[in-house]
Amino acid sequence: MKLWLLDADVIIDFLGIDVFDKLVEHHEIYVSSTVIEEVKFFRKEERKHEIDFKGQYIDSERVTELYASLDEISAILEKLPKTFRETIDPGELESLAILVREQEELVFCSCDAAAIRALPFLDVSHLGISAESLLRSSGLLKPGLKDRHTEEYFKSNLSIGEREKIYNFKA
Repeated sequence: MKLWLLDADVIIDFLGIDVFDKLVEHHEIYVSSTVIEEVKFFRKEERKHEIDFKGQYIDSERVTELYASLDEISAILEKLPKTFRETIDPGELESLAILVREQEELVFCSCDAAAIRALPFLDVSHLGISAESLLRSSGLLKPGLKDRHTEEYFKSNLSIGEREKIYNFKA
């Protein structure tokens, strides 16, 4: 299974619970260039650990870096309502542009509400997966996940995005 880790939060959280390296062993991991710059540290057992994500994962070719053009990012912004544009950070925007471009090749995993809610506007909801589902399907599910990692959280935000798309279509 190919895997797309959309935002820095997922990577940081998975590093903190010692599952990111195991995911790298089981999947092809793709990360946007902007997200790579956002991953600077993670917390484990209440301690902050710095990380050279680019050096440790990209330069060693364990994770693949992808880029989106400004035109691709602009096209994503045009499809989103103004309220969404203001809440999605640059790493998520670049990742969404790559996801739309590479449809059917990548699986999207995020715990960011705004990014999940944007999926229906881009017609890529079917490419989404929660952190919980990803870990479960990989045999790496551990107790104590944060609420934002759960399938319920993911589905709830996806549903909100679907309702917002309908509302914006009618407006």
